[in-house]
Amino acid sequence: MKKKRAGIPLDEVFAGAEKDPRWKKAYEKADVEVRLALQIAKARARAKMTQGQLARAVGTTQSVISRIEAGNQNLTVRTLAKIAAVLHAALVIQLRSPH
Repeated sequence: MKKKRAGIPLDEVFAGAEKDPRWKKAYEKADVEVRLALQIAKARARAKMTQGQLARAVGTTQSVISRIEAGNQNLTVRTLAKIAAVLHAALVIQLRSPH
């Protein structure tokens, strides 16, 4: 018997949503933690990694990665740098004027 895969791929969840002006406006208003959480989750999905695989590569647990992707984990720059390196992404942190 074939095992069913749990969950919905992130690409399916966001399919078309990013083109919706209401979604874009809500994303822009979201706190930095939420925006960062979405970016990490999408980068992990593009890398075809599970939360557990990312956790092992970063040196943490799957539950921490889950909290990070939910926007419920206070991240250090060191942890962000580890995640970025594992996901082959550039980490760019900057302060900008609101205008």
